[in-house]
Amino acid sequence: MSILRIALLIAGLASVTGCQQEQQTISGAVHQLHLESAANFAQQAKALDQIFQGYCQSPTNDNLGQAKVQWSKTMQAWMALQGREKGSETALELSWQIQFWPDKKNTTGRKLNQLLKQGAMWQADALANQSVAVQGLGAAEWFLYDQQSPVVMGLASQQNGASQQDKASAANCSLFTAVAGRIADSSTALEQAWQVNPWQSLPAKMALGEYLGALNNQLDYTMKKLSRPLGKPGSPKVYQAESWRSHTSMTNLQSNIIAMQQLYLAKGTGLDKLLRDRGYVGTADRINKRFSALLEDWPQAPAMVPMLKTKEGYRQLLNIYNGLEYIQIALQDEVAPELGIVVGFNATDGD
Repeated sequence: MSILRIALLIAGLASVTGCQQEQQTISGAVHQLHLESAANFAQQAKALDQIFQGYCQSPTNDNLGQAKVQWSKTMQAWMALQGREKGSETALELSWQIQFWPDKKNTTGRKLNQLLKQGAMWQADALANQSVAVQGLGAAEWFLYDQQSPVVMGLASQQNGASQQDKASAANCSLFTAVAGRIADSSTALEQAWQVNPWQSLPAKMALGEYLGALNNQLDYTMKKLSRPLGKPGSPKVYQAESWRSHTSMTNLQSNIIAMQQLYLAKGTGLDKLLRDRGYVGTADRINKRFSALLEDWPQAPAMVPMLKTKEGYRQLLNIYNGLEYIQIALQDEVAPELGIVVGFNATDGD
């Protein structure tokens, strides 16, 4: 074998080894982000379960307020993983039972009312055989905020002179706590599902494609959280806004964007670094600056519905949508070809 062929072989092996090391570094960082997010969600969900139980033991305004605060913390923790649709198949299968959205026909409210009318004593594991609409964060929100919820109606009765015990009974606390228990169980399963890195054994290009696909999918899902309620100009669909009952849809959306920026950076080892290392500094700057600009200019309102009803609010929501669309187009039309990545099937297509 000639010296030239030996040199070329050594160079090729070094290139393969470098790609493998690069893939392992990125894969490890991306997996760590998912693992940390799943652990945080599990921690918040378990706290929610305990607070719901505490409320039923002492149904007061203060305890209901604590339950609402903890529900919001749990929801924000879920936003980090919402809509990514890449990675652990077991984790992806849990998504619908953690959050049923969009709920175009108030399926959550109707199904919960049907269960309440049964008068049964519910346990968390029994909900596994029911509709996903009654198993997740949307069901917990309904109990805390909807005017037809026995919690809301029962607290009003207590304020009008009913006893705490009467109120707790009216709220059907067994279903109330079963919903929280089911969310906690799902969060435990989610955390367990992410213990193994699903990308570790993939070839470098395929692993990178999965990483870009996860970011692209979450962008697409987040954009639909805007496009659905925006509807057509002059005809918004307010009840398709996420978390419209709790008036926290914009807070949710902000958490999504923070999580996507973190995924893009991947603790300094992600797409941003790859682009810079390969000479595409301009692309990296534009994407990161657009993420930062969206967050810096974020509207003060925590709820989307009031914004949908004014021209200025509607315009602000369109600007956010356009900013996300800019990032998605940059990922598909610039990042993917510059890094030699084929963007995989988007699991949210066709919704």
